[in-house]
Amino acid sequence: MIILAIDALDLKQVERFNCHHLMQHEYGVTDLTGFKQERTVVLWAAFLTGNNLEAEIPVETQWTYRVHPEQTFLPCFPTYKTIDVPALSYNQEAHAEERRLLKGVFDGTATIKAYDAVVWRNHEENKEAFFKAVGRFDLVMGYFNLADAIGHLSFGINDKLAAVYADLDCVAEAVKDFDDALLIISDHGMRAIGRYGDHSRNGFYSFNRDVGLRRPKITSFNAFLRRLAEDEYAAN
Repeated sequence: MIILAIDALDLKQVERFNCHHLMQHEYGVTDLTGFKQERTVVLWAAFLTGNNLEAEIPVETQWTYRVHPEQTFLPCFPTYKTIDVPALSYNQEAHAEERRLLKGVFDGTATIKAYDAVVWRNHEENKEAFFKAVGRFDLVMGYFNLADAIGHLSFGINDKLAAVYADLDCVAEAVKDFDDALLIISDHGMRAIGRYGDHSRNGFYSFNRDVGLRRPKITSFNAFLRRLAEDEYAAN
């Protein structure tokens, strides 16, 4: 089982840039009903646990929030590896640098170029770790925040957004030939505010087989992945 967890992957942009590797056999939007805000950590915690933990995750300390693996679907798989997943295995140091530079862009102490460079560097490091893990574990879940991090400052810059979506489509292409179920999932989408971008409710999912999810709630994937694991490993 492979899970591509792509922050802010937006269906409209996937279709606009013709990312046919991200658009698998079944794809569409997720249902974020019940959440007051589209907060990254809250939504990934919901995906992992099947529960809306919004009231338990303070805004001020959200990036340090952790769920225990036993609260998730992960132990249903004999072996698993997660890369940089918010609320679970998030790389605090790498993303703290991103947030510092993002703040610096607005207070004049950093440039967008410097910020983008760190975001892309972190993305490449996550790709390397992800590709090394695929094929070595029963479940690999890799998190990529490229569309979100670049999108916040440059969602309205077409060439930059096109490069982001092209890269993410290549990640999907690189793993699609593994004999694995492949779920691509986002926490939320993104909408334009001038050249900038902000979170929106049109989250994205796709699967490499027809499973009939049809606008699933983000909290429904916990049970869905548990069933997949039970079917796979009961048969073996």
